[in-house]
Amino acid sequence: MASIRQLDPIVASRIAAGEVVERPSSVLRELLDNSIDAKATKISIYIEEGGIKSLTVIDNGVGMDADDLLLACESHATSKVRSLDDLFNLKTLGFRGEALSSIAACSRLTISSNGNSITVDNGKKSPVVPGSIMQGTSICMEDLFENIPARRLFLKRPQSEASECRKTLIEKALGFENIEFLFFSDGELKLHFEPTDRKNRSVQVFSLDKSFVPAQILQMSYKGENESLWAVCSDPGCHRRDRTQIRILVNNRIIDSYQFVQAITNAYSAALPGGAFPYFHLFIDANPALVDFNIHPTKRECKLRNQSAIYGAITTMIRNALVYKKADTVETPQLFSEVREAPARPYIAAPVSKGSSKPSIAQNSAKPFDSSWFESAKAILSKKDNASGQQKESPAKPQETPVQRAPSVVTTTRIIPEYRYIGQVFNTFLVVEMEDKLLFIDQHALHERLLYDEIRALKDLQRLIVPYSFEVERSVDDFLIKNSFIYSDFGIELTRREDLVWDMASIPAACRKNEEEIVSFIRNQTGDLESVQKGLFAIIACHAAIKAGDPLDNVTATSLVKRCFELDRMVCPHGREFTFSLSKQELYRQVGRIV
Repeated sequence: MASIRQLDPIVASRIAAGEVVERPSSVLRELLDNSIDAKATKISIYIEEGGIKSLTVIDNGVGMDADDLLLACESHATSKVRSLDDLFNLKTLGFRGEALSSIAACSRLTISSNGNSITVDNGKKSPVVPGSIMQGTSICMEDLFENIPARRLFLKRPQSEASECRKTLIEKALGFENIEFLFFSDGELKLHFEPTDRKNRSVQVFSLDKSFVPAQILQMSYKGENESLWAVCSDPGCHRRDRTQIRILVNNRIIDSYQFVQAITNAYSAALPGGAFPYFHLFIDANPALVDFNIHPTKRECKLRNQSAIYGAITTMIRNALVYKKADTVETPQLFSEVREAPARPYIAAPVSKGSSKPSIAQNSAKPFDSSWFESAKAILSKKDNASGQQKESPAKPQETPVQRAPSVVTTTRIIPEYRYIGQVFNTFLVVEMEDKLLFIDQHALHERLLYDEIRALKDLQRLIVPYSFEVERSVDDFLIKNSFIYSDFGIELTRREDLVWDMASIPAACRKNEEEIVSFIRNQTGDLESVQKGLFAIIACHAAIKAGDPLDNVTATSLVKRCFELDRMVCPHGREFTFSLSKQELYRQVGRIV
């Protein structure tokens, strides 16, 4: 007797619905896609009990006639795709023809449009009857998973489901600023997005976070051959402690992309304190022929044939925008050497030869921090020298003569002032008393700088017992063949095993637990060498450094302070000053005490 049987159509449809409909927010996502594809300019959403009891979407789009209503809830019925070629040039949000049939298989669905109405109750279709909606479409979903108790048990509380629906609407509204959206929960208006431009829609979304400051907004853009990027983001002075306000849209669709979020955070790391993340909305307009959304029913993922180029473009766009913003106050540090003509083994950079225009890897053009407290220390030492008849030569100012550092060569005389370590405040700053000043040192930025110097000198490498093998795209493979030497400068030894396959044999000891992040970075990087080097450092040093909020014992803290005063200048590898001084006079003035 045969054991294989064809499933009942209703059972099959409910199984298929599990891929599309997970909770009320899944239903809302699909219905919003249909309304937007119908060219609606106003969309209203009404939910009861988080959308579990009912969820209604009403739009003023083109609507459907009676014949369309009969087919709308059939599996694989759609008005958006006619042939296989259409899948490779998608310009609509929907295209699978599964949404309405999946929703109708696990709820009671009523569709009213252009004077007609139809109801499908858990897969059982009723005839088309006259309806009350004369223009546009109203779709009402009721009693989700009522006939599938096992699925209903996995739903969250109504408040949580309502929050998920709200999040879905916000993400959808972000990509369609010309549409008016209204969101009602249990009869109360919770959100209202009026039609506007892309920048103001982003500001509307950012402003839902009470910590956001609307005045601190930046815009940036990039134009490539097959893609264009545009972003609305926060000034570095306005940031969060998580990545929840970083959103990526490809052709107006919200997607989940670890690689692109990583590119944003790495590029911003030079301007933000450790553990901080920007408010950032990235809009990527890519050639539809190079994008594939037909990966997962939720359409939260996509494949981009030019992903590596976009990754590099994100880094370049952000860094250029941030450099221009702070150009009046801090110059961009030149941390890395220019392209060498041929690959080389790991090396220690030497001073620039006379007449050469190329900077060494140690050269840094950033303006130094406020060194007035150094002047005070020098004055005290000068008095002692004069009293004994001795004279000391004043050290050269950093901005006049860049210090060339090498592990075994002393190039300058360092004057270390007398100081007293007081303690750690807010688990973030180390406080030092010096003469008539208090000096606050950012522990994360200081440790970043110390790690960078160690990595640059290749003092502590870790060879992997078994090389880490990974596959790359063709564009990345071509880039590594020509430029793998830039990774060896950081102690990362790469060897090409075969076509598109590389081995990583060593890493800096500080990144023993970050192999996957390093490989992920390599897989997605084909930008200019400066972008590669700085982005790589952001992974190596920033991840390994002590974080803001980490409590330090006195031994560790005093060791960091001691090494801090041995630096040529107190700036992190990105060129950001990590110290702040408060004079005795300023402190007295704040409390009204006369000095």
